[in-house]
Amino acid sequence: MSKLLRGDFIKLFKSKIFWLGFIFMAGLASLATWTKYKDLLENPDYYNPPDGILLAGAMYIGIVIAVVIGVFIGSDYSYGTVRNKHIMGHSRVAMYLSNLIISVTAAEIMHIVYMAVIIGASVAGIIRKFEMSAENIATLIFISVFSVAALTSVIVLVCMLVSSRTAGSISVIILSLVLIMAANTIYFRLLEKEYTQPYDYTFTNEYGEEIEIHKEVTKNPKYLTGTTRKIYLFFNDLLPNNQIMQLSYDYYDESPNHTESFPLYSLSLIVVTTATGVLVFRRKDLK
Repeated sequence: MSKLLRGDFIKLFKSKIFWLGFIFMAGLASLATWTKYKDLLENPDYYNPPDGILLAGAMYIGIVIAVVIGVFIGSDYSYGTVRNKHIMGHSRVAMYLSNLIISVTAAEIMHIVYMAVIIGASVAGIIRKFEMSAENIATLIFISVFSVAALTSVIVLVCMLVSSRTAGSISVIILSLVLIMAANTIYFRLLEKEYTQPYDYTFTNEYGEEIEIHKEVTKNPKYLTGTTRKIYLFFNDLLPNNQIMQLSYDYYDESPNHTESFPLYSLSLIVVTTATGVLVFRRKDLK
């Protein structure tokens, strides 16, 4: 296992696609910082802290991870490295776990460099100071690290079970996009209010007549209830992208409520995906 890890780490840090992903995330953070800097110059009297962009990179890092890990693991299949490792005596469990550890490490490095650029710019005074306390920022970072690890474990599962580098990369990119869309759908459906807000509206028509419109309080048909709502709430807490959305939009200076349980959901997802991946990979035909 140690030899596998050593070799895979060397391969990772020599990988151009990994460094491209690293540069992309650093560049994305720099772009977000630049927008906050411009806002500071153009609206000096309007306080717009960088709290909202701290985890913005994590919301879309799945696509970057999919590309990096898809190429990293897929190349092992393309060049016959997976089969050669097995012939040399490395167990399939060790190979799977080694790729998982390497992939999570790569993902966390890219995730942390994004946040480091944002925090560094704030500390240096280039952009405004955070409105959140240092304790809350540390908590956000801690929880998001688990969320990114869980997302990576899902991507590794797919990559390890698809032998083609091209097919594997395309599959995980599509999966990442689906998870992003699902996160938006679930999150914003749960934001729907049970009742619509009443309002009065007056306008003048083409004949000069004043028309008054009065809207009473009504039941919102989009509001989720019963078992459906419970299912949505469960996946809203379980899925990594949904965790990031909640941390980005719902986290304030007050102590978080259920968000502190997110690492447990993430660890559970990592255990399930890894166990599933190992079981299937042990029976996979290594051509």
